[in-house]
Amino acid sequence: MFRVFFPLTLEEVIRQPEKPKEVSAVAGNGTALVIDDEPQVRELTAIMISRLGFTVLEAGDGAEGVEIFKAHPGEIRCVICDLSMPRMDGWETLSALRKLSPGIPVILAGGYDQASVMTGEHAEWPQAFLGKPYGFQDLRETIGRAVPKEAENRAEAEGSDIQS
Repeated sequence: MFRVFFPLTLEEVIRQPEKPKEVSAVAGNGTALVIDDEPQVRELTAIMISRLGFTVLEAGDGAEGVEIFKAHPGEIRCVICDLSMPRMDGWETLSALRKLSPGIPVILAGGYDQASVMTGEHAEWPQAFLGKPYGFQDLRETIGRAVPKEAENRAEAEGSDIQS
C-alpha cells in the first residue's frame, strides 16, 4: 500500500484549452497491409482499417508480409507492422519493404514505449509508431498522419492518367 499527498490550494486551477489534433482525413481507397503474428490483433486491425474504407491484406509475420507486398506491386498504400515477430521483426520488415518501394508509408506498432522504440541506429524509419493496445480513433489518426493528403491526391491523379 502507498499513499500520495497533494498540497491543498484555494486558488482556482486554470486549465489550458485543448488544441484539436490536426489529422488529415483518411480517404479510404486503396489497399493496406497488416502484418502481425498475433491473429486476434491482426484480424481486429484489419476490421478497423476496412471500416475506414480500405481493402486489407494480412500477413502473419514480416517474411510473409514482404512476399504479399511483392505480389501486389503498386497496390498497397500503407503498411501497419508489428514490432516483435518471429523470422523478421518490424525493423527488418520495414527495411525490406523500403528496398521494394522507398516511399511506402509504414506504421510500426508495439506494446512498448514510443521513446524507447524510436531510438537507436536503423537504416529506415517509419512514418509513425502506434502503441498497443490501440483503438479505432488511434489507428485512424495514425493512418491520417502517415498517409498525407498530398499523397492521396497524387495517387488519384496518377490513377486517372492511367485510365485516360
